[in-house]
Amino acid sequence: MGFETFERFDDALPALMEELDFKINEPFKDVEKVLCIEPHPDDCVIGLGGTIKKLTDSGVEVVYLLLTDGSMGTTDDGISRHELALTRLEEEKKSAEILGVKKIHALDFGDTELPYTREVRKEIVTVIRKEKPDMVLMPDPWLPYEGHPDHRRAGFLGIEAVSFSGLPNFNRTDLIAGLEPHSVSSVGFYYTHKPNYFVDITDVMETKLRAVRAHKSQFPDDIWELWEPYLRTIALYYGKMSGYKYAEGIRFIPGLFLHICPFAELI
Repeated sequence: MGFETFERFDDALPALMEELDFKINEPFKDVEKVLCIEPHPDDCVIGLGGTIKKLTDSGVEVVYLLLTDGSMGTTDDGISRHELALTRLEEEKKSAEILGVKKIHALDFGDTELPYTREVRKEIVTVIRKEKPDMVLMPDPWLPYEGHPDHRRAGFLGIEAVSFSGLPNFNRTDLIAGLEPHSVSSVGFYYTHKPNYFVDITDVMETKLRAVRAHKSQFPDDIWELWEPYLRTIALYYGKMSGYKYAEGIRFIPGLFLHICPFAELI
């Protein structure tokens, strides 16, 4: 049926979603590899640890793209930035292992100083072309009251990298290196206040928390006393929205809708 036959938006939108083969109730169907972008070590596990564990258990490969070194994440004035960065990367590896993640790309930009530049965007595009993921997950840059610039910038940089990774004239040095353009059809946002998909993580909640706690420099006993209730409350919040006990919420958007789409919020 040609779209010229539609007279109502309410009829055209479902048809367009069918045309795009975008099924919001089955976003992970046929997905074999997921790239999870995180501003700091521990963001993928905090935002999506339960989902990641379920994906890897089902045979999906999950790859992390870590944008900063996490070197500011301490109140201890006796540890240097360099020492903390090395510690946090080792913690990230241990945490990822718990969730079944075997590969981490680390770009090593300074914590709290993630540049919002073409150069960073190009580096993310290069990783996308190397890994060729079916789906890319990233922080929702529109999360209200988010105070950390690395989080906001990670989301925007991720969106832009996904938008440009299929364009051969963007960062042509990738082509010289043998990396072909790669288009990503599905994008998901974690740390979101407007999820349109939920993952029941009730059965893996304790595993998620164990993986979060592997970041020992971030969660010593005194801090964990507050953060464990905080993380459980967030999972209960998404659970309340979805009917599960513990859940993680993700906002999925078709890649096409990341440009000039006035109705993307309706998806």
